Amino acid sequence: MAVALVAFVLAVAHPPAAYVSMGAARVPLAISSWCWGARCGAPIAASTRTARVHRGSTVRVIFAFKPTRVHVAVGGARQRTSSRGDEVSWRASRSGGITINAVSTRGFVTYVGRLIVR
Repeated sequence: MAVALVAFVLAVAHPPAAYVSMGAARVPLAISSWCWGARCGAPIAASTRTARVHRGSTVRVIFAFKPTRVHVAVGGARQRTSSRGDEVSWRASRSGGITINAVSTRGFVTYVGRLIVR
């Protein structure tokens, strides 16, 4: 019983995942810092995968939770976004590094990734 409890605590002690959704394809976002529940971390993970989209298409990011506030920047420029449930989206207009700060009642997570707009 104690082993199961420890495994459960460790499983919920990490931040939830997020990914860029491109139809059937999904590109996971790396986590650079987080505080979730009573735990925090800053793994400063490098993003190793790139999402490629067409200029003007909708970029959708799906979270494994429902954020209460989300800020998105691409190449350092803040993006005007739409949020709905566990998803945030914006029109692809520029390439660059993606930084997404998502906040919920449980804490915050900063996700990073790369976007190429063709």
